[in-house]
Amino acid sequence: MIIEKVIEYKRNKIRQYPVHANRASEAGHPCLKYLVLNRTRWQEKTLHDIWMQFVFDEGHIQEEAVMRDLAAAGVQVVEQQRPFTWEKFQLTGHIDGKVESNGKLIPLEIKSMSPFVFQTVNAAEDLLKSRYSHLKKYPAQLQLYMIMDSTEEALLILKDKSNGQLKEIPFTLDYEYCESILKRLEVVNNHTALRTAPDQEWDDSVCTGCGFLHLCHPDRNGSELKFIMDPELESKLDRRAALKPLADEYKALDEDIKDALREKDRLAIGNWLVTGKWVERKPYTVKGGKYWLPTIKRIQ
Repeated sequence: MIIEKVIEYKRNKIRQYPVHANRASEAGHPCLKYLVLNRTRWQEKTLHDIWMQFVFDEGHIQEEAVMRDLAAAGVQVVEQQRPFTWEKFQLTGHIDGKVESNGKLIPLEIKSMSPFVFQTVNAAEDLLKSRYSHLKKYPAQLQLYMIMDSTEEALLILKDKSNGQLKEIPFTLDYEYCESILKRLEVVNNHTALRTAPDQEWDDSVCTGCGFLHLCHPDRNGSELKFIMDPELESKLDRRAALKPLADEYKALDEDIKDALREKDRLAIGNWLVTGKWVERKPYTVKGGKYWLPTIKRIQ
């Protein structure tokens, strides 16, 4: 009963808010049509589910925790949630704060992520090359904050949700990249003014989770989607998705532990006994053939 009350509280927080400008946090979204529909038909966007609301709220909690850790460590964060506006590009944004670097105050953003993703990000380039579309938005957000704040530096702090580990990613102003983002925003503004939208082809990494999929109907190469009714299989897919973060966490922890215990034998660690040995891997050749590889992604 108690958890049901929490779930109901979270459910009541799910709502759609008007979008009257381009948001810096969304400017790096890889789909132009999404950015246009987000301006012109925001009220028709599919609402996220209750479990995603838990994820969003957890992100805010983690950000606040990082702020407390920074303050406890003597790192002063100022101008928290300071708004930015660039009327020429109909662009708005709010920075998490500013910190001192080399005698200057620079924009600061804080993001939390799963341990699996946390390990893959060590530089700004890792975000741009990521297969996750939401990570690709972070560099654009930081670059736009820098250019609106007339500074050439910014800092992104990442937090591992599982163990609290922190990582800092420095950013420097990239005028060429900024120009490419601003040109995209000009296209968005033109379509918004004309109430039109650009064409869009299907992209598995973007379209499956898009809240405008029911409005967009992007062209897709190959056969059309087939909709089937199979409640049992759907339930298994939902359970699989719920377990995936745990599986990713297990994989990351398992790799960390194996690295720490490499070439170590007969250790007692708390209630754990660790032994090890070298094992020869025999070479072999896999027999030719083919197999079916399914790719499973959630759609809105």
